[in-house]
Amino acid sequence: MMSSKKAAMMAVLLAVACICAQAAEFYTPPVVSVALLDKAPEIDGIVGRQEWGQAAVLSEFVTLGGKSHVQLPTTVYVGYTEQALYVGVRLFDSNPQQLRREVTQRDGEVWRDDCLELFVDTAGKRQDYAHLAVNSLGTKYDSYDRVVTEDFQWEAAATIHDDGWSVEIQLPFANQIAPQPGDEWIMEVARNAARADVLSSWGYHNKSFYEPENFGTLIFGGRPCRVTIDDLGAMWLGQNNAFISVRPLYKLLAAGERESPQTIKLNVRVMGRDKRGHFFNSVKQTLAATTQQASVPYLIKQDGFSTVTFSLTDHEGIVRWRSGPYPVEVPPVSAALAKTEQKLGDALVKWAKMAEGSQKQHTQAMLEEMLMAWRSLNDRYQKREQMNRAELEHLLLEVQLITGQTEALMREISNPGTT
Repeated sequence: MMSSKKAAMMAVLLAVACICAQAAEFYTPPVVSVALLDKAPEIDGIVGRQEWGQAAVLSEFVTLGGKSHVQLPTTVYVGYTEQALYVGVRLFDSNPQQLRREVTQRDGEVWRDDCLELFVDTAGKRQDYAHLAVNSLGTKYDSYDRVVTEDFQWEAAATIHDDGWSVEIQLPFANQIAPQPGDEWIMEVARNAARADVLSSWGYHNKSFYEPENFGTLIFGGRPCRVTIDDLGAMWLGQNNAFISVRPLYKLLAAGERESPQTIKLNVRVMGRDKRGHFFNSVKQTLAATTQQASVPYLIKQDGFSTVTFSLTDHEGIVRWRSGPYPVEVPPVSAALAKTEQKLGDALVKWAKMAEGSQKQHTQAMLEEMLMAWRSLNDRYQKREQMNRAELEHLLLEVQLITGQTEALMREISNPGTT
């Protein structure tokens, strides 16, 4: 018959859930709707607020691999005329004098410098695409399916500023015929901050920018809006609030004319390491003629790694804008507790098979002590939403210490008489 102490230890071990699954892979590429501009921007490398005022803005970049936030922000404006697509970019950098700008020859290794890269697939099949790159000197590179061939006809200019550098690009349409409203291109905009050794892009990429399945979508015309994330929120366990601004890039009609004011939805999706960590919320908003800000609440349910993605859908339910997946990294205490739980369970099984004697009594006392410590740590973890990062990191270290002690005890139980 199982002893009362052994039964108590088993009860503690069974009181907590099993190890959670690793973070589920989930990714939907970003989307932006672009407006027909009244006037084409001048391609001089200076991204002026007035000349890009009608352009849409891409969501904030994410780092290659998606595990951290970008420290050097990039702002991308996109618009088009009947003749060409236009891209204006501000690449912020606190030390622009240290930019790597060595390549001066057309089709040289521009991608090794601090540069902006553009990937364009006009067929929409995510197979064949043009790759363009320009550095802060204005040196251009282009290829098709990673093969340098005949040079494309496109313009680019770059300028260095006190807070970074900027670039403007013009991509003429074939036969100067613009896509029809609602037409879609597949596109990616990426940045190599070479001096800081940071790669980032509009969409999420796992290992390199050469992943067309992860490129974003560009929607021409329709009812585009300029959407900007003013504040991502705390991005921490528990309740969070993001603040998003929206301005229509088309003329709104008053009620009673031809149509009623449009209702949009601002959506947020959290993807945790398993379904228990997933969350979705939607905030309805009546679109106004001027810029308006909305609060979008979201919930981080699990520690470890999660992602938060925002989107805007119009009154027809069509996604007109979507961000990349922003990472949320919370010290993974739950996984560490589960690992310790498993090791304590293994140690208990081996301890039960030990021969009766003083060493078994000694290891039993140590095992009970570790189980009590584990239970205390688990109880503290239940109040995790009240903890800040430093407190959770310290709790993680305490759990890891118990794990190490359990592994040492396991070796003692497995080899009695050696200590």
